[in-house]
Amino acid sequence: MFCPELHTLLRPSRATVRTAPEAPSGWTSTCRDGAEEALSWLKWITEKLGRSLNEAKTCVRDARRESFDFLGYTFAPMIYRRTGQTYLGVAPSKKRVKRFKQSLRTVLHAGNHAPLGEVMEKVNRKLQGWGQYFSIGTLEPAYRTLDRYSSALLRKFLVRRHKVPGRGTRQFGYRYLYEDLGLVRLQDRRQVSRSHALA
Repeated sequence: MFCPELHTLLRPSRATVRTAPEAPSGWTSTCRDGAEEALSWLKWITEKLGRSLNEAKTCVRDARRESFDFLGYTFAPMIYRRTGQTYLGVAPSKKRVKRFKQSLRTVLHAGNHAPLGEVMEKVNRKLQGWGQYFSIGTLEPAYRTLDRYSSALLRKFLVRRHKVPGRGTRQFGYRYLYEDLGLVRLQDRRQVSRSHALA
């Protein structure tokens, strides 16, 4: 989040003051010069408010050279594949992708004997919620990873439930998973958002 008050106090630079979500302010401020001054200012403000920063999770990062995670996203220098140019980008963090995989496994496990419709509703609700939150920046790699993982995990779940020999790729192909069962596909969401942007 850009902080206009802080912007007026400092001269231009590309340093970034990053505070963890647990900190009372919970924002990332782009400053134009003197990130250390910005951090000191932030400490002064929080003290005036009777609060304190989490020193262990508050730091200064040069966004041109370093990556950092904030609110589930990774901010870092990235390379545009078509041109090879470097840009300052944002993408879902690897930690959040891993955590979401674990969340899917809490539903698609062998001990879940709920009706399939109920199972699909829970799985799709998780996918839709994740896609709604992680909807800006470079999304394709994370979306593709989770689409592959969710379809493979659902197929494994169905193989166990129906005691089908093998991996079930013939009985539970992609058409069955996405069309018959209605499994949410995150990459489809990305295509829809692009079409809206071009409209």
